[in-house]
Amino acid sequence: MNYLLTPLDQHFDLGFGVVANSFKHAGDAVLSSQSDSPSLNAHLPASFLYRHSIELFLKSGIIIFHRKFQLPFDNKPFDSEPKVLVAGEWKPMYSVHGLQDLYSYFRELVSHHATYLAEHTRTNWEFPPDLDRWIAEIEETDSTSTFFRYPVTRHKAQDANKSVNRENTFDNVLAQLGKGAKPVKAFLVLGEGDEVVQTFTFNDELAKAITNTLSDTANIFYGCHAAMRGELTGGW
Repeated sequence: MNYLLTPLDQHFDLGFGVVANSFKHAGDAVLSSQSDSPSLNAHLPASFLYRHSIELFLKSGIIIFHRKFQLPFDNKPFDSEPKVLVAGEWKPMYSVHGLQDLYSYFRELVSHHATYLAEHTRTNWEFPPDLDRWIAEIEETDSTSTFFRYPVTRHKAQDANKSVNRENTFDNVLAQLGKGAKPVKAFLVLGEGDEVVQTFTFNDELAKAITNTLSDTANIFYGCHAAMRGELTGGW
């Protein structure tokens, strides 16, 4: 794989794929470090790294198909500044960050060249049946690549899902306690008379779910990217 040993500006896909690899590996490193030295809300940087790697993998794939098959970007040649076809309109690639738009166009390119891929490559280009759903879930959570980077975004209803510590009620905490029940991690704020005035509980199930979805999706495109570099670009 020549692209692993050459400068980014000499890569067939302008360097998008190898940078995507770096973000994916960084996400893996963040998660693996939690067993030895856990940090608060580590799911946010890990999720951002995976999400960004998926975006870059998709952009790499679009560029590879356009350059391999000399497909024009709108009325510009295949080696001009890359664009993405979104709902019938060509948009500069650098302004498109929604994974659903990128994924839809990438799948369209793969489908359009299915005969060539079947006859000239050794790779199975069928994607897992869950991938469409994973992309939709990621898009619903983070359509603008800002959710995991900032504590507050324009999607205020979604922002409440960022934290693994959430406000609760003391009655709810008591209701969860009992023989055989799962342990409850709670932080109670007491008033002057030692009465409970605020209750917060720890729940990382939602955080783990979206991080796992991002990790699984990044892994799919990690392998897809390697196949494209081997089969379509001659390793460049």
